[in-house]
Amino acid sequence: VGIVDADVVDESNLQRQVIHGTSTVGVSKCESAKQRILDINPHVKVRVYEEEFTSDTALRILGEGFAPDQPYDVVVDGSDNFPTKYLINDACDICRVPWVYSAILAFEGQL
Repeated sequence: VGIVDADVVDESNLQRQVIHGTSTVGVSKCESAKQRILDINPHVKVRVYEEEFTSDTALRILGEGFAPDQPYDVVVDGSDNFPTKYLINDACDICRVPWVYSAILAFEGQL
């Protein structure tokens, strides 16, 4: 599992980002998510990218995977803005990686 986020956990995130808890407020979202995943299953490989997913980082991140011969199998997008979604789409197309995206608006969600 690769996790990309440059932000830290904020109390306002807790009601919608259930991987984080009150004990991780102020902690890097990547580190918080990694620790929770490993708490559930310590056998999962987790790689964190504490940076923004931008046109400068996208292809490197998707291409790295866990090794040059072991790229990511799928991208699950939980971003909250259209420019990032379009960038993920383009990067996945170039790297030939399937992309699953989600979106919410008030009480509606799409996957």
